[in-house]
Amino acid sequence: MSFNPVTNKKVLIGMSGGVDSSVAALLLKEQGYEVHGFTLRMWGEEGEEGEEGRCCSRDAIEAAIAVSRKIGILHTIIDIRKQFEAEVVNYFLDEYRSGRTPNPCAVCNERIRFGAFWDAARSFGADYLSTGHYSGIVEDSGELFFARAKDERKSQEYFLALIPKERLGHLIFPLAELTKDRVRAIASDNNLPIIDRESQDICFIPDGDTASFLRRHFGSKPGKIVDLEGNVLGTHKGIWFHTIGQRKGLGIATGEPLYVVALDSENNRVLVGPRSAIAGKSFRLTHINRFTDRDLSNLPLTCKIRYATPQISCRLEDEKVVLDHPVDAITPGQLGVIYWQDRVVMAGIIENPSRLTTSS
Repeated sequence: MSFNPVTNKKVLIGMSGGVDSSVAALLLKEQGYEVHGFTLRMWGEEGEEGEEGRCCSRDAIEAAIAVSRKIGILHTIIDIRKQFEAEVVNYFLDEYRSGRTPNPCAVCNERIRFGAFWDAARSFGADYLSTGHYSGIVEDSGELFFARAKDERKSQEYFLALIPKERLGHLIFPLAELTKDRVRAIASDNNLPIIDRESQDICFIPDGDTASFLRRHFGSKPGKIVDLEGNVLGTHKGIWFHTIGQRKGLGIATGEPLYVVALDSENNRVLVGPRSAIAGKSFRLTHINRFTDRDLSNLPLTCKIRYATPQISCRLEDEKVVLDHPVDAITPGQLGVIYWQDRVVMAGIIENPSRLTTSS
């Protein structure tokens, strides 16, 4: 069943100036909560065009303030740029430097949006914390779980899956039962002065050019591109410019398409092979976050290894996830989320994916 917090309580809501968080704040106010809006100023690096990351730009902050004034709630700006850089940006860079492909949004939700912001909520005496995420929270036998939202195209429970289960009883997601179209209609009907733009995949890289961001921080470090037998096929400019499953942009000419199979940070090598070499059926999870004490080994589970991919039937063997069929490009550093029915029961960071073949 759905989890419904008690109304007439104080709730802090993160506001970006966009449509989702603005409508969420409005709905909370209409439901009788004492609502206090907050905007987290997280990133201030000057980009190539001299503009701040759009996640906390001046116009976004001004829009959040205007929406708060429109619906009659307090608004506060919290500057957490140093913590965001230490906890998220540096994590992102360290992972790429190590030949892994991180998911900074999931880590930001764990450490900043529902970590540092959680601490702020407690210091302000709030009972609940809220955002404009599309996610449900359901209760089953006294346990709380993240669950898919009504608008499955926008559902974001995958990105929330590292948040400790102890916090779920203090979270409210007002958009869980709404579609994106309905949220836009509510904003329009109430003349909310929002910034009408979608959030970026990585908020501190607003132009989406991850390679340029990494180049600014790492420069280049040339190394060898080798096949699975160790034969040198070409050179690369830095392992951080590549990811598992990549085919284009390798700069090598062969008789068959080759894909990035592994990134060897110790020897500064990019390993490539045929498509069959990027298929795997298992991986391990680290940094595990469980939402239940139940034995999951005999339940019909599914998992996601990337946000935009379908769920895959799987089973658990301790920290090892075994898939029912092979999939391409299981990528170290990405988020693996385990589902039972429509709810998240476990999540962690992908490590040690298997390969079905080791040579062509």
